[in-house]
Amino acid sequence: MEAKEIVGLLNKLFSLDADAAAKLVAHRVECSEALAGDDVPFVCSRSREGVLNMGIVGFMNAMAKPGTGYAAAVYDDDKKLTGFKVVGGC
Repeated sequence: MEAKEIVGLLNKLFSLDADAAAKLVAHRVECSEALAGDDVPFVCSRSREGVLNMGIVGFMNAMAKPGTGYAAAVYDDDKKLTGFKVVGGC
């Protein structure tokens, strides 16, 4: 699946229920160093406290065909989710 297809699905979710999309994207689960270091390109982040975690966008990015970029959540100046876009890639 190309990153633009992932973005299309996430933007459809956002257009159908923006509140649910925002809550889903904001949710994080703690994950292990093994998951972050695996060959599958899950996108994980580390909190200020040093805890490794992953959200739904990071999970879905593991499904992106290499070279097509990654899905990214887009926020306005008030930190409100406004949609999704493709970043990176060729």
